[in-house]
Amino acid sequence: MAGCPTNAAKRQDVDTIDPMVVPDPATGAPSPEAPTPPHRPFNRLWWALPALLFVLAVGALLNVTLPYYALAPGDARTVDDLIEAPEGRAYPPRGRVFLATVSLQRVKALGALRGWIDKNIDVVHEEQILGDTPRRQYRRQNLQLMDDSKETALVVGLRYLGYTVAEHGKGALVVSVADDLPAAGRIEPGDTILSVDGTPTQLVQQAVDAIRAHKPGDAVRLEVADPEGRTRVEQIVLAEREGGPILGVTMRTKDRTFDLPFDVAIESAGIGGPSAGLAFALGVIDKLSAGELTGGQRVAVTGTIEIDGRVGDVGGVIQKTAAVRAERVRYFLVPPGEYEIARRHAGRGVTVLQAGTLDEAIAALGSIGGDVEGLRETAKGPTR
Repeated sequence: MAGCPTNAAKRQDVDTIDPMVVPDPATGAPSPEAPTPPHRPFNRLWWALPALLFVLAVGALLNVTLPYYALAPGDARTVDDLIEAPEGRAYPPRGRVFLATVSLQRVKALGALRGWIDKNIDVVHEEQILGDTPRRQYRRQNLQLMDDSKETALVVGLRYLGYTVAEHGKGALVVSVADDLPAAGRIEPGDTILSVDGTPTQLVQQAVDAIRAHKPGDAVRLEVADPEGRTRVEQIVLAEREGGPILGVTMRTKDRTFDLPFDVAIESAGIGGPSAGLAFALGVIDKLSAGELTGGQRVAVTGTIEIDGRVGDVGGVIQKTAAVRAERVRYFLVPPGEYEIARRHAGRGVTVLQAGTLDEAIAALGSIGGDVEGLRETAKGPTR
């Protein structure tokens, strides 16, 4: 029908996908005068988009801090220069006691990747490190733990050498409470346990001993003071852990003081936590005695120290062992619970020793040539 478009014309009218060119009537090829296909700026984005994503990914790796901490090898440094004793009482040792440390830092994405690759670095979620403690408070707590550890190490060392050091306190101050043990909901951090079963507990060790005198399932009667000084009585049934009774609190002596025979200063060089306790105790003994505690050897040490001489695990032993290896220290003294891990990572150049008490630590040093018999003779002097 005249004036009606053909099917081909209809397709040409509606086709908006293929490039629109005008064919040469003679050859059917596109005419030189055919209009140039329209410019499409979007085509350039196909190569620009991957480049942008790459830049963003690199920026994230370098700048985005993750809720993870990296436990990396710190260093092994001597404690002898951190201990200052009065003139006439110090005996500079030939050997060296080293303190092994761990580097603990929040990580960015790139650091986390490195940590997951390096066998000497552990990357853990911040909850495993901080628990419910805010980051700033965690740092302050670690510094306080170091101060307490230095004080305990000094007292333990002096007492080992025969000096009388009286301790005073105002109760067993509760530092933390386990959620799944009997004290939960009954005792709060900041409370002070004043007595156990009617026996005053001015010192934390008195409270610990009184609780350990019970059996799992026994009820203990605690006189407790809150931070405002209001007192109350709590009767709590003890749970069982490793065959012994447990209340479920961490404590320290409130307002603890000691009557020292003379002043000894211990610097901590900005290090936090309680893991230097055993190293400082041995350093004090070595510094204040004429004997050669290490037998002239280089000995790295880690482990907490309690006022009764017990040595405790501290964690991070893989990283500390790596630090000891890097410093080329020959011996590494660790708590029994961390002995096997340290031995597996020590390599051929480091001999790992173990000790669960101060006496066992002295004996271990005696096994490598330390002058421990001389130390015991020295210990008799100050009591005369």
